[in-house]
Amino acid sequence: GMEHVHRHSDYSLLDGLGQVSEYAQRSKEINMKYLCITDHGVMGAVPQQISESEENNLFPIFGCEMYINRMQFKADCREESSNFRAGLSEEEKKKWDKNRHLLALAYNAAGYRNLVQLTSWAWIHGCSGRPTRPRINWEMLLKHKEGLIITSTCANSEIAAAFFEGGDDAGFDMVEQYMAAFGDKFYLELMMLDFKDQKPYDEFLIRAHNKYGVPVILTQDCHYCRKENSHHQRLMLMMKTDRTIQEVQALIASGDADDLFELQDENLWMKSEDELNEKWEKDYQNVIDYDLYMIAKKNTVKL
Repeated sequence: GMEHVHRHSDYSLLDGLGQVSEYAQRSKEINMKYLCITDHGVMGAVPQQISESEENNLFPIFGCEMYINRMQFKADCREESSNFRAGLSEEEKKKWDKNRHLLALAYNAAGYRNLVQLTSWAWIHGCSGRPTRPRINWEMLLKHKEGLIITSTCANSEIAAAFFEGGDDAGFDMVEQYMAAFGDKFYLELMMLDFKDQKPYDEFLIRAHNKYGVPVILTQDCHYCRKENSHHQRLMLMMKTDRTIQEVQALIASGDADDLFELQDENLWMKSEDELNEKWEKDYQNVIDYDLYMIAKKNTVKL
């Protein structure tokens, strides 16, 4: 069996298209027992997640894909963040403007409370920049880590950024920070996407796994429920990013489309285990070896 632990609903505003009810329905079709939703920076799907789980005999798992930036401070209003940014050097502004992704899953009531605390803090004190991203910082994460499982997340995470900017040494250094902070509640998250950075990132995570023994899981980064929704997802993201199809193609061609990974990938639907196996066979068997692939699937279900 297989389960999905990285999934966006339409509460991830203009980023996720799938509805909680669709995901619940599809879970039954493909024999999945858990309904995990990890929206970007919000916990809005929770009431629906609970009612759909009850109705469809599924077990809810609460999570959130948060935004993290270590420079973020406890700002009392958005102006305070803007003023702070105005005083930064160009180099520091670049750092301040980055919103790294961080997947957190609650495994008990304390973890759920901490997710609520973190997302609330982010909206009240960590909102800055355009478009608005509710951000936490490292201190808040450490203060509210009880009951949470943390993963290396996608190619937009702190670990990925360290690796892509500074190679293995910088990447390993960041992995060590997460290991020190979260111990056995930290997992390396492999994905099989079409996004061009995913394979090198997976390869790095496998090197980290071999070096440190941190367990691997496999996720899908679902943004919509069914394969045929891909086109609508793309149109919605164009609304969100205020771009036309031509502009997006020009960006991809010029290599400047890193922040638009969802626009580059038509591979983000909620896959059955068979579909995941097909994807592995077609595009990933030379990246993730068979034994590790099986272990990653097992670990995900176990988790």
